[in-house]
Amino acid sequence: MPKIFKDISKLYPTYIPKEIPHREKEIKDLINFYSDFLEKPYEYYPINYKIIGPVGCGKTVVTMKFGEIFKNEANKRKINFDYIYLNPREHGASRLILFREIVKKLNSRILSLNKTPEELLSTIADYLKYKNKFIIIIFDEIDYFLKQSKESIVYNLTRFHEISPQEKCRVIGTIFTSRSKDFFKYLEPDEISSLGRFFVEFKPYSSNQIYDILEKRVYEAFYPNSINDDALRLISDVASSPPSNGDVRYALDILLYSGIIAENKGDSKIEVEHVRNAIQILSPSITEEDIMYLENEEKFILLTIARELKNKKETYISFDEIVEGYNDIKKEYKIRELSLRNIVKIVQNLENKGIIDIKGLTEIGISKVPVENLDKFLDNLIQRILKSEKIEYKNKNVKILM
Repeated sequence: MPKIFKDISKLYPTYIPKEIPHREKEIKDLINFYSDFLEKPYEYYPINYKIIGPVGCGKTVVTMKFGEIFKNEANKRKINFDYIYLNPREHGASRLILFREIVKKLNSRILSLNKTPEELLSTIADYLKYKNKFIIIIFDEIDYFLKQSKESIVYNLTRFHEISPQEKCRVIGTIFTSRSKDFFKYLEPDEISSLGRFFVEFKPYSSNQIYDILEKRVYEAFYPNSINDDALRLISDVASSPPSNGDVRYALDILLYSGIIAENKGDSKIEVEHVRNAIQILSPSITEEDIMYLENEEKFILLTIARELKNKKETYISFDEIVEGYNDIKKEYKIRELSLRNIVKIVQNLENKGIIDIKGLTEIGISKVPVENLDKFLDNLIQRILKSEKIEYKNKNVKILM
């Protein structure tokens, strides 16, 4: 069977490419914003940066690439520097969990599960002083955290210098990203004061820009001559049009699944028809990243909803049907019992994350997918959830696409 993937991981949402087309200026601006630190690290006062832009416009990849470049430059100058990446979707939407994550990334051996958030902040400050180490914190999707949690975290992250006023602050700043500037309405006046209202806006990618980005990824992920140029153009056009509106993550998902379809069929090249099939089973509302960052219990409840919608061939199902369906999932995969209260909370979390829609207790579904594509989409979604947890059916041959 022909192989077209050279390195499939180059299409995963966690991959940070060597080149970031059409975001070179944004990376350079970030470097310039913090450049004074490189010249006088012990005289530098912490400052914060805010990036606003829709899903898939390059916020995460820009901040991570900046972190890599800035760390290398600082280390060349013999400055002990690193960056800490936080994402409440991945790590958890609570101060305690996120502060533990910072400590763990600095040195897991100094992490104590008995400490309060305030004590963890002191641990961070003490450790950085002891190691004479500087850091910058990248806080991805602050808007998601503020919607999910009623806790204050912006004040803590922007006031590290107040923990030990007599000591040099070694947290040189925090970079916040958000899908819109609406997150300001969740902040208290003192948080807005310490954060500031200045922000940089990332515009959505155009079709031509998405094409350039995909072209670079194709070179890294596929063997030569593995994709028809018309197929790449189609992906770029679809991802730049409503409802995706320039979401390069959706474009990468289409490219990934187009390749999987082509390989499964034994074809040596991705053609336009492979792309059309991939679009039928994907939705811009649920990406690989969304599934990857779900908690295990959330994945199984989403699996339950997808299974029930597929089996009943309905647009919506009731909450009672979710509870009944979860009992079957629980037995099949030998997972623990969930209380009704926990199931309600998880279903609500899935809606908050934009993955499902709730119109009432009797109308819960995934309504952002065209009805004619729903069956194929649910089929594929079930397999993606299972694949993400490496769950295998007993005595069954599980494939990525059914």
